[in-house]
Amino acid sequence: MKIGSLQSAPLSPLSVRPTPGQASARPAEAAETALTDGVSLDNGPLENTRLRWQPVQNLVQPKAEQLARSAGSSWKQTASSGLADFASRYFSSDEFGALNSGIYHNFDHPLVVAEAAGGFAAGLGWSPERKEFIQQVALLHDADDRSQLGSDDVKTGSPARAQVTLEWMDQQQETLQQRFGWDSGQFLEAKALIARTDFPFDDKAKKPMGTKYDGQSPLQVYKELLQQLPQEKQAEVLRDGLALRFADQGGFYSGSFDMAVESVQGLASELQSVGVPTDLAGSLKFTPTFLSGVGKDIQLDQQLAQELGHSQSLPGREELLSNWDPAMAQRFRANSTQFELMGQALQSVPSAEVSNQLNSLKDSARFAYRLATGRIPT
Repeated sequence: MKIGSLQSAPLSPLSVRPTPGQASARPAEAAETALTDGVSLDNGPLENTRLRWQPVQNLVQPKAEQLARSAGSSWKQTASSGLADFASRYFSSDEFGALNSGIYHNFDHPLVVAEAAGGFAAGLGWSPERKEFIQQVALLHDADDRSQLGSDDVKTGSPARAQVTLEWMDQQQETLQQRFGWDSGQFLEAKALIARTDFPFDDKAKKPMGTKYDGQSPLQVYKELLQQLPQEKQAEVLRDGLALRFADQGGFYSGSFDMAVESVQGLASELQSVGVPTDLAGSLKFTPTFLSGVGKDIQLDQQLAQELGHSQSLPGREELLSNWDPAMAQRFRANSTQFELMGQALQSVPSAEVSNQLNSLKDSARFAYRLATGRIPT
């Protein structure tokens, strides 16, 4: 996602973000605002400036690592402890914290996405090696130390930026290949998979971010990376990229309802941190709409597959859900229903009171879910 993903009265997840009392931006507009925060170029001295990282043992700028160290994030505090052990093979906790310092796109997010992506292994017939590769890519998919163009400053708490992630990977290719044990083909494949997680995924150029991808749309970036792969690998990425994107947007909603609500809180705060007008009430109200659309936007993928000479059918929402780990899929569906029920209760709660009444709203949603389905919610 680059953006898990929500928004306000229109708010949108996995990508972007709203301020009490103000109208919320459209999901796509909010996403673009958030993903380009801090790196827009004016017609001034930074016009041709590029973000740059030194290819050293540590993969992040010293300032970003210092801030991560002061935040105190550690592998022991994560929501996915098993994947934390996996990630610790490749990153120090300070590096990982610096690369994932958003409020929603935080230390836990890539671990949750890696775990959720692994849930597709059996249904999509991945070998153990393929599963490990996809999970490695998931760890990298939002890597962004929030370096600010033309400055030594770092802006933590803000959304990740897909094209900055790709630029960072290009400049750290040798180190990343050594750490993950990849050859150059796997590195290129990883970039293509990550490009598909950009949000919104469309054919509209983003504002300049100080990368070599400036002026290109998410679709253009993805297409150019796919074209550099062999035909058989293109087919794999076209399919597995949709699974990774589903895990990215749905991972926080495939666990407990508490974790899912907390992720909405984080997204709303992250959006506010970059000036997108939203509030928690608007974000919670929009969440059912967002969740109902996860996995449906594959029209551009289908067109791209045809352009590249592939006749394969690509998995849509229901096929992905049916091929996901059954427990994850069940929790995703249950949480989606509970957000719908919470949305109904929110109609009678003033926006300013939502934070104070959040625990009561969650309990009401759980109770209504039990009455409606006869099941105990997550």
